[in-house]
Amino acid sequence: MKRKNKSIGLQELVEGFLFSLQAEGRAASTYEYYEKLLRHFLYYAKSQDWPDELDLLDAKQIRQFLSWVGSRSFEYIAGNNGHRFIKAKPSTAYRYFKGLRRLFNWGVNEGLLEESPVKEIHFKTPPPPPIDPYGLEDLKRFLAVCELDIKSGARFTGLRNKAMLLLFLDSGLRLSEQAHVRLEDLNLEQRLVRVVGKGNKAGICPFSAKTAKAIWLYLLERKRRAKCDALWVTEEGRPLTVAGISSWFTRLKKRAGVNSPGRLHRLRHTSALQYLRRAKDSFLLQLFLRHEDLTMSRRYTQGLKQEEAIEAHRHGASPVEGLGLS
Repeated sequence: MKRKNKSIGLQELVEGFLFSLQAEGRAASTYEYYEKLLRHFLYYAKSQDWPDELDLLDAKQIRQFLSWVGSRSFEYIAGNNGHRFIKAKPSTAYRYFKGLRRLFNWGVNEGLLEESPVKEIHFKTPPPPPIDPYGLEDLKRFLAVCELDIKSGARFTGLRNKAMLLLFLDSGLRLSEQAHVRLEDLNLEQRLVRVVGKGNKAGICPFSAKTAKAIWLYLLERKRRAKCDALWVTEEGRPLTVAGISSWFTRLKKRAGVNSPGRLHRLRHTSALQYLRRAKDSFLLQLFLRHEDLTMSRRYTQGLKQEEAIEAHRHGASPVEGLGLS
């Protein structure tokens, strides 16, 4: 790969790209996504003793990295200089491919590179993963854990976790949206919450009277501890972060005995499908979830139709039973 600026190396290219994301006013979640992705790329480059000179980097090395990242069983976590073991998904390598393509295209557009080493690589888009919501029994188990805490001496965390769980389900919030809600974003009287989603785009999300009651009970306890304007706080009164909420949900699943795969984002899938069952309108679902187009709403509609097809088969549509075969 040829570079125009002989003084810039791979590490500096990554730093410049991340600076540009901040300068362009990209959402904090966008910055964090690329920072983590490119940190793994730099880690691999260092582990393979790649030279820092950009003109020595080629498509073969990029392919090697994508092969590694798509089949590895761990992710490097620079913060604690260790490894967090995790199985790569079919879409993992594709995400890294898109991230590197954006990095090197940025370098070309900024006049730092003459061409991108990724341009020679053609990556087939993986199929989207199936939409897999949590079942009703799973949700009841989650809430039962919260109720147990409320009644057994952990009232603050129990009330907080119940309110947070209900808001996730009722409003279809993303993890980053939930973590960044401030008190001023909440309107209990009108049962609305303002969130900042992907691309720093603001949205208004409704929630039910039951969720409002749960939030109100939590707020009564919160005011004795809070030292900030974040809606969700720790027992010490500090803001509950994205990592903190994610860690809480992992513990909640374990305590509830819910062993099915999937992380917190499955709550958004659960919310979307339940909303669609009642609203029966994919355009309203798009607005509810704050998507830019109907692509994802169509996926939810397809998932719901699949559920209906299975139920129809169980309730009279079975060809074998219909034909009277045995």
